Amino acid sequence: ALAAAAMDPLAVWFAHMRGIPVPSLASTLVLYMPNFIVAFVSVVPSTILHKLGRRLHEAQRLGSYQLVELLGQGGMGEVWRAKHQLLARDAAVKLVKGEILGVGEAETRLVMRRFEREARATAALSSPHTIEVFDFGLTDDGAFYYVMELLSGRDLESLVREFGPVPADRAIFLLRQVSHSLADAHARGLVHRDIKPANIYVCRMGLEYDFVK
Repeated sequence: ALAAAAMDPLAVWFAHMRGIPVPSLASTLVLYMPNFIVAFVSVVPSTILHKLGRRLHEAQRLGSYQLVELLGQGGMGEVWRAKHQLLARDAAVKLVKGEILGVGEAETRLVMRRFEREARATAALSSPHTIEVFDFGLTDDGAFYYVMELLSGRDLESLVREFGPVPADRAIFLLRQVSHSLADAHARGLVHRDIKPANIYVCRMGLEYDFVK
């Protein structure tokens, strides 16, 4: 900023060196002093914004994961795309805060315990058609989060809404995979109480398409 502000007086000095009539030194200082004042003042807000950005960056860090982009928000929390600090791996982070839920402290604790049970139960499942949970915990401000694999695909509800009914053979292919996941949960004494097309994702996994999660 200071170098840019110095361009005008520098041009005057070059003109003076070539014998071109220029304003006096005092007039030049008065004429171009605002440039230097603005350059100096601009440092203050930029420094403040830089510090705020750094604090925001630190606030968005959950353990080893850095929140990158908000993917969705619902009645039970937010889902973010996140990046691991050391591994070259993206993930999905579900973040549940009391203020998002709009409930009191006692209700918040109950919901947090529910989500902790859900995270532990999901992490114990081994079907390849059940979403994988990498990590979970509490943030410094008391929000609960858990880290899941980031899916490349779309849910069945939006798929049918945009492209129409799924052909019978494809529907059977998808439902067999759904049944594989549910059977694994049932064998461990778990029941999924919210089975619906919006909670079933059709993904690309490696070289495979129509892979259900």
